[in-house]
Amino acid sequence: MRQAIIVFAFWFTPFLVRLLAERLGNGVWVLHVAAAALLAYRWGVRGAVAASLISGALISAAGLVGRDTSDFLIAAFVTSASLFAGLLFERKRSKEMELSNTVKDLEQLVITDPLTGVYNRRYLFERLQAEVARGKRYNVPVSVVMLDLDSFKAYNDKYGHLAGDVLLQNVAKTIRKALRQEDVVVRYGGDEFAIILAGADARSATITAERLRNAVKNIGMNMSLGVVTYPQDGVTAEELLRRADYYLLAAKAAGKDRVYALQG
Repeated sequence: MRQAIIVFAFWFTPFLVRLLAERLGNGVWVLHVAAAALLAYRWGVRGAVAASLISGALISAAGLVGRDTSDFLIAAFVTSASLFAGLLFERKRSKEMELSNTVKDLEQLVITDPLTGVYNRRYLFERLQAEVARGKRYNVPVSVVMLDLDSFKAYNDKYGHLAGDVLLQNVAKTIRKALRQEDVVVRYGGDEFAIILAGADARSATITAERLRNAVKNIGMNMSLGVVTYPQDGVTAEELLRRADYYLLAAKAAGKDRVYALQG
């Protein structure tokens, strides 16, 4: 609102002054450049074009009323200056947006696993800490599913590492497709994945884990899963991850291709 008042003042004050006090000359129109700069800064070229049209109309109107042809030259100057300011600010905004997008891309690259496209281990701990803190604040559960493909080494040995990479990519896609949008999928390392289920209690997390196990089985691979939930299995990110890994090993020891959780 304040900017609108300032722009209005820069536009119409010179217009009134020029009409009522012609002896001041047409130098007062320079104030229109300031109005154009403000609009160009806010809206780039679009603002500058709008400013140049309004300034051209006001200055030309004053020139017609006062019968001073020099006002038309000033109108051309102010219009050109307005457009030039718009181009400058548009270029500045474009560079800033390009830089911002580059920074965002780099930040995303740092936390993304290049093979599978899911989050990497670096992101896991940071995000889990945030979810546990949120769980403490709002008294809501947070569950973690740790899973590992059964016999992945044998698959690699038989079909080769390239085929193993394709399998990991397919597993990641299958897991992602079977989850909610807000669930976080992480490649923990090798053929091991971790999933953060914010707001999921032990029962719903176990159901989700079984759904994941069946979904991956449908693409020809078995896996073992360990499920933990805040706060009964741990009250820190470290405790939850350590317990989830322990439950995963328990699932492996019990015969593989199963979900292991505290409730049985």
